[in-house]
Amino acid sequence: MKNIHAVGVIFENLKGEILVLKRSSDSIEGEMWGLVGGHIDQNEDKYQAAVREIKEEIGLEADVDQLQFLKTFHWERPEMKLDFETFKYLADKNLTISLDKEENTTFMWAPPKDLYGREDLMMGLYPILEDEYQV
Repeated sequence: MKNIHAVGVIFENLKGEILVLKRSSDSIEGEMWGLVGGHIDQNEDKYQAAVREIKEEIGLEADVDQLQFLKTFHWERPEMKLDFETFKYLADKNLTISLDKEENTTFMWAPPKDLYGREDLMMGLYPILEDEYQV
């Protein structure tokens, strides 16, 4: 069984909407919507990984002090065990998204309740929305 350690960042705007990215078809859970995030590299802590993934995926130079650690989620699937470090980042109205088009094809802002009703979210996003937004 493969052990994976990863991070995810919930970007929340002033309207209470959160940012989700649509994964490219050749990504893990391709064509599904998920958070900004990815694997924690060797010699990185979860904060460093979150800042790096934010820069890589949406082009933002994030301030580590604005990252609010929420919780570590644990999932086990037949092929892997995943520890997913989850953060929240409050986005101001001037946030500009510059997508890495190789990893994600588009993005949207949506209320957590609306996202929870979709069938095309990455599997791990449903329990995160339940935990953080009680949907």
